[in-house]
Amino acid sequence: MRDRIVHAIASAGALAEPPAVDAIETSPDPGASLDAVLRRLADTDDAPVTLTGEWVRAVLGGAPGGAARAPARAPARAPGPSPRAPSRRPAADVDGEVKVVKDPTGESLCEGKLDDFTQYFRDRLVRLRRLLRQRRESSGAQEVARLRARAGGVRAIGMVGEVHRTANGRVHFELEDETGSVHCIAGKKAAAPADLVNDEVVLVVGSMAAGSDPALFADEIVRPDVLPGRTPARAGADVCAAFISDVHIGSKTFLEQRWERFLEWLSDKGGHSDEVARRVKYLVVSGDLVDGVGVFPDQERALSVSDLAEQYEILAGYLKRLPDHIEVILLPGNHDGVRPAEPQPALPERTRRAFDSNVRFLGNPSDFDLHGVRVTAYHGRSFDDLVTNIHGMSYRRPLDMMEALLAKRHLAPIYGDKTPLAPERRDWLVMDDVPDIFVTGHVHLTGARAYKSVTLIHDSAWQDQTDYQRMMNLVPDPARVPVVDLESGVVKVVEF
Repeated sequence: MRDRIVHAIASAGALAEPPAVDAIETSPDPGASLDAVLRRLADTDDAPVTLTGEWVRAVLGGAPGGAARAPARAPARAPGPSPRAPSRRPAADVDGEVKVVKDPTGESLCEGKLDDFTQYFRDRLVRLRRLLRQRRESSGAQEVARLRARAGGVRAIGMVGEVHRTANGRVHFELEDETGSVHCIAGKKAAAPADLVNDEVVLVVGSMAAGSDPALFADEIVRPDVLPGRTPARAGADVCAAFISDVHIGSKTFLEQRWERFLEWLSDKGGHSDEVARRVKYLVVSGDLVDGVGVFPDQERALSVSDLAEQYEILAGYLKRLPDHIEVILLPGNHDGVRPAEPQPALPERTRRAFDSNVRFLGNPSDFDLHGVRVTAYHGRSFDDLVTNIHGMSYRRPLDMMEALLAKRHLAPIYGDKTPLAPERRDWLVMDDVPDIFVTGHVHLTGARAYKSVTLIHDSAWQDQTDYQRMMNLVPDPARVPVVDLESGVVKVVEF
């Protein structure tokens, strides 16, 4: 029921905090309570994007266990000026606090040799195994080579390979570690995850079958995931972070007028005195800053600016119009002028010269703290792999794919598919630490959702529907900006 509540609220365009989900789940009739909340979201123009426990309890008519009922509409406001909310301290009065925790820029050491690949996969296995050993289910887990000498119940941690699903619902795969590999069979009893893919690291709980070529019959497949009981960090300052991606400067479908409105909003021009805009301290741009040149065949026909350096100069000019107190963090994506293989380094020095000093350049992916709130930012190229390899995954639901990556604790688990991955000696796409905010782009849709203790943000885009999207029947959701209150964790989506 809990998953149903979270997904239903997310489908309605809102983000549910855990106390809000609790209030619905513990009511006498959770189904009716959920329906009441969804009706309120649909019928109220100013419904919040982030649902708190207090808001949900008010909708349900009192305490968490109260009977669900549709709330009465607020009375119409009498004519006259609206009362102003108390003015909050603008971000211009707050010193920036950005701490870079993980950035692959300048750390590329691979030469593409066999030893690089060996070290790459060993590093992935060792670090994800360390995370799995934090779970209670891993107690007693053994090396794969020792399983053959045992009968009965066993536990082992390894890397998945050669996943095959049969017509009768069984899933066959290999489980491998440094000591060897074993054939695993997961039947309907094991409820093998539908999103089990090659190269992810899992714990298998099951039993060994006797014979000359024994197999491990899996009763349970456990992922590193996000451990329960974690409390997300909150900033000690009244500031917000705005998240965008996929600007695509230089494309003929770049939405210039809507982009201009966004810049004016951030600059607090026009006398609108928007309280949210005044509190934005950080602007995080997660890749595809420009449309690039030669990214796909015949791209020149889709470009309004065909010079890569000029595209970045235009972007730099736009960002120079922002107030000095806003700190900008730029990551590259698959359209940007860096190597396509992930992890991608930050934009090169020759490109950075066009930008002001309030712009910080990081690689893709990167981890950083904003006033103590941990952010994992990733462009999202591996979504192309998930859509291809996992039945039911869709570009229309990028938040589902983000949840899958968090559960696997890896940003691009499938090696050798559409996402080019460099065999670095350190696998930079392992999610060693659980972020407070996980943000991606790439799909040109907007979304926000809570997954356990993590706020998921999928950035919008500043590009209208492309010929490729039209061919794939993908309709973008552009020019909508998720803004996170770093002090409270509340998310607001602002449309331009």
